[in-house]
Amino acid sequence: MTHTLITFASAALIVVYWIVCRRRSLVHRENAAGLLVEYFEKKGVSEKDKDAATFFYRFATSWGFLPLMTILAIPVILGGTLFNRPLTSEGGKEKDRIIDESMKMYMFRNPITGAACFLVFFVLASVAMLLGLFANRLRSIPSPSAVYMTTAAKVDVHPLRRHAH
Repeated sequence: MTHTLITFASAALIVVYWIVCRRRSLVHRENAAGLLVEYFEKKGVSEKDKDAATFFYRFATSWGFLPLMTILAIPVILGGTLFNRPLTSEGGKEKDRIIDESMKMYMFRNPITGAACFLVFFVLASVAMLLGLFANRLRSIPSPSAVYMTTAAKVDVHPLRRHAH
């Protein structure tokens, strides 16, 4: 009887945790969607940039986003450090705001996974910094959003649906 009660209470706590995380992330999801709409309405934005921003937002809504991006960031971080290629986010302030809001959405939606992935990211950045010191090519440690956006831009994605203009 006690084992059943503990199991039920544990399951109930997990469901409550899941609901709270999803509800708290909705604010950031709405903000990111609004920023995407503003970005699409802005004149002079290329289709490639719109596709990259849409891909980043849609991919950030899935659980596997940050773990996969962390794994894909390994060659980006090491390549940027060892081969003298600084990582910068392209696309301006609007695109950076979309990235930041999408990352907040993910972090509120999946806080445990997000914390673990950022821990791995900072360990990788520390290793890259040491390698850069040994190679005498260390410029600076890239920000997580610049690394993840650079990684997302390198992924060749053909969206199933086109975004509205």
